[in-house]
Amino acid sequence: MEAGGLPLELWRMILAYLHLPDLGRCSLVCRAWYELILSLDSTRWRQLCLGCTECRHPNWPNQPDVEPESWREAFKQHYLASKTWTKNALDLESSVCFSLFRRRRERRTLSVGPGHEFDSLGSALAMASLYDRIVLFPGVYEEQGEIILKVPVEIVGHGKLGEVALLASIDQHCSTTRLCNLIFMPAWFSPIMYKIVMLRNDIYRCRASGIFLRLEGGGLIAGNNIYHNAEAGVDIRKKSNPLILCNQIHHGLRSGIVVLGNGKGVIRNNQIFSNKEAGIYILYHGNPVVSGNHIFKGRAAGIAVNENGKGLITGSIFPKARIKSAGCVDGGSAQKNVIRENQWGGVDIRRGGIPVLRSNLICFGYSDGVVVGDEGKGLIEGNTIYANKGCGVWMMSSSLPHVTSNHVSYNGLYGVAVFSQKDGSSEFPGGHGAQENFSEDGDAILWETELEKEDDPLRRPLTIALVESNSINHNGASGLYVQSSEALQVITNVIHANGDRGITVAQSGQLTRVANNSISCNRQSGVKVEAQCKVELRGNGIYDNRGHGIITKGDSTVVVENDIIGNRGSGLQLLPRSDTKVLKNRIHSFRAYGIAVRGRAKALVQENIIFQGKSNKTIFQQISNNRECIMQNNKFLVLKKKSDTWRLVNPPARPHLENSLRGPSAAHSGQKVTAMATRITARVEGGYHSNRSIFCTIL
Repeated sequence: MEAGGLPLELWRMILAYLHLPDLGRCSLVCRAWYELILSLDSTRWRQLCLGCTECRHPNWPNQPDVEPESWREAFKQHYLASKTWTKNALDLESSVCFSLFRRRRERRTLSVGPGHEFDSLGSALAMASLYDRIVLFPGVYEEQGEIILKVPVEIVGHGKLGEVALLASIDQHCSTTRLCNLIFMPAWFSPIMYKIVMLRNDIYRCRASGIFLRLEGGGLIAGNNIYHNAEAGVDIRKKSNPLILCNQIHHGLRSGIVVLGNGKGVIRNNQIFSNKEAGIYILYHGNPVVSGNHIFKGRAAGIAVNENGKGLITGSIFPKARIKSAGCVDGGSAQKNVIRENQWGGVDIRRGGIPVLRSNLICFGYSDGVVVGDEGKGLIEGNTIYANKGCGVWMMSSSLPHVTSNHVSYNGLYGVAVFSQKDGSSEFPGGHGAQENFSEDGDAILWETELEKEDDPLRRPLTIALVESNSINHNGASGLYVQSSEALQVITNVIHANGDRGITVAQSGQLTRVANNSISCNRQSGVKVEAQCKVELRGNGIYDNRGHGIITKGDSTVVVENDIIGNRGSGLQLLPRSDTKVLKNRIHSFRAYGIAVRGRAKALVQENIIFQGKSNKTIFQQISNNRECIMQNNKFLVLKKKSDTWRLVNPPARPHLENSLRGPSAAHSGQKVTAMATRITARVEGGYHSNRSIFCTIL
């Protein structure tokens, strides 16, 4: 290829003599010239970058022998940063009386150190003007009082990294400050080293954390690009309370943000992605407010809360705040955290973690949506948990979460699963941070003695895990799967159109109470109870499932005051060696028996209303010599003609949800289910249409 009749190699030799402005002008001639200028990266752009007296090697001090991906891009970043200072330093100063009479002021360099014009940083700052440069020569500088930065200045250490140490407490009042090649240490009179305004910086390839806050540190960290750091992108601990706003925190070798040791802070409107460990990791009584963030494509959990971590992870409304200089404008509207496409749980809670997880979107994860592991607690309310490849919510029976008012749908496995144990559940799945050491210098012991005592009404302690007022629908397997040795309450949920059963109780060492739920249109049975399970089913509406309404092998099952209507299989099927009490239910099957007793099942069937189905023989079935099945005071309603209809009244159709539901999303679901259930009409006609029984028509 040739440009202008000359070979490219010759053009590169000619262009190597041009200065920066001339290179810029040449790149604007045409596309071919622009690409020619870009091809000088390893020659002319490298010379310009290394030849600048104020520009160090892009990978200094960590890897000075490794070349950057682009010398032109490295030089560009330094040039733009330096231009801000040189441009502002040459601004014209107005005369007091006449704006037309102006003078230019040159940027000064003030030297601090033995044998130089100033012996301390404080004395140099007293003489500094806008955008002056202060050079600290090798030594240790201990300031005896707090330093207040009133005007923008540049403070630079001379020599190698580590040769200039500054023991000071600095309070920044000016709009911007530039610091370079300094080691900060706390002064004798204050643990606070710097009060962290950090706007629009690139913070990358640090050997530890990108930004480290401790000892009640605060400030604004906004609009920064924080990436490729060896530890956390931002580390908040020991009661620090910063505002982390509108940053990009990505490709870290550990977590994106870590909050621990009573650290707080507001983490808002950030993009946190592609980190090796949790996007946000909260532990050791860390308690941040997390809102409006986009946390995605992490190699571990989106958010991990354990070791007694807290946190308000929410889409609530904040006061109006506009940070235009950080490239972020926030109008105070409600914003959800979007947690998506993470390799492990979207949110992972375990080991005493007790967050409030409210009104978030947790979707498209490669594992479960929300994981509540061993000893996990907290309030999980009003979230949309959608299209994760694993379960919507997976929790261990030893955990005590309150799961309420969530929309759990289209997940690959169970909607909500409760297990006694899971393979590897005692360990963190790869990359949850189990290997991180946050206990250096005995900090963990110190934090335990510094706990802030607070009575938080959002984190009320529970004695039994509670799954309440959720909409659980269109999941790949059962809506709710229970394999637990602990007690569980399942109350006022809508469990609809799941790919397997509505509820499966495979193991229940203690009582699983299922009350006032709507269980409908699931691909198999509404409820299945396996052997040796203790289950109470009370006040549920079990409608239109494609298998049996309830099928039980359990040795201690109580079925009381349920409406079991319009299911394709038997309304209630009692299998051999089961022990069941069936009291005051309304039962109907469209095609099979209302109640079917198989083999030597033990049962007390008392005061039920059993409707006839499509055929005249589909009311009750049991073997003739089973004396352990006791029938008392049941009412059988038989159709006399096809036009006969029944309506569920006195009481109206179950479940009765009006006074049970809590939370905004549950209120909406409850109103809908109540409206549907109160309009159920029982009819028998010929034929069967679509996916709905003619006997149980939901208008």
